[in-house]
Amino acid sequence: MKQSNRLSALLIVTALGVGLSGSAAPAAPVATVAGLVRAVSVGGTLITPATYSLAQLAALPQTSFTVPARGGAPAHSDQGVSLEQLVQTAVPILPAGVKNGLLRVLVTVVPLAGLPETFALGELDPSFGDHPVYLVLQQDGRPPLITPELVVPGDSGDARTAYGVQQISVAVESPPASTPVHPGDLRIDAGIFTTVLSAARLAALPAETLDVQFAAGTSPQTHTETGPTLDEVLAAAHIPSQIVSWVAGVGSDDYVATVTPAEAHVGGRPLLISTSEDGIPQVQPRLVTDGDVKGGRYVSGLVDLVVGFPSYLSVLGPGLPLPW
Repeated sequence: MKQSNRLSALLIVTALGVGLSGSAAPAAPVATVAGLVRAVSVGGTLITPATYSLAQLAALPQTSFTVPARGGAPAHSDQGVSLEQLVQTAVPILPAGVKNGLLRVLVTVVPLAGLPETFALGELDPSFGDHPVYLVLQQDGRPPLITPELVVPGDSGDARTAYGVQQISVAVESPPASTPVHPGDLRIDAGIFTTVLSAARLAALPAETLDVQFAAGTSPQTHTETGPTLDEVLAAAHIPSQIVSWVAGVGSDDYVATVTPAEAHVGGRPLLISTSEDGIPQVQPRLVTDGDVKGGRYVSGLVDLVVGFPSYLSVLGPGLPLPW
């Protein structure tokens, strides 16, 4: 999102006193001293929520990595705690009997100042997206930071960098599948609004072609996928993707996997709604997450996209003017 958009959204969030939507309860308040974060809470839909002091975070296993030069800033060396490991240690409460339940998990990181950043746990998991995110405590060998910094080293820019991380809130999305009125229909739910894009409407959108590779079990898969990007589909539904925090893809068999548009915007991971695979038109489209190690977030028989965004936008309808 452009910085001006983020700032305007922050002002509205602050004025209205509302946060991001999601099914998780907010994490517990954390300790701050003179405006600096002194502890980080991990809460929400979890078995073992926790609060970590900075000393406790520093005592956890640390990962060293290099952040490349980007956005005019030089490269630097960081050391921090894996966000994915913090969430997994807290044990998300997953629905029983579903396949790849962790792919339903959303992780929202709340800084002391600025907008929250939401990630799909599947993007972070090394078995799926393998796109790690860290809470950084030390940079370039200097003394430890006085407040945790969220860093995504694999991103093309620093749009998902956040300073003064104070809360990590976990939600699990399990929306039910709808039954298409006509084959190929794709329903899009955004708050109280619902739009259905027909197969003909999807076919009329600008299409891209991706050659994708991923593992299905122990077998490698290679396919050519063609269709509109997730951004194009959301735009056709009059949903501005630059302010969307997450999207849950729902298959006709109730299989669910979550993604975020930011994965494509700054993560370098194209997100496609494929209507043709290997030259064969699909009865129902397929959510494609190019760059994933395994194909768990490739949702075949896609019938629904459930969109979550800042709750102050829930009163706005598709096509209505936004506040910035």
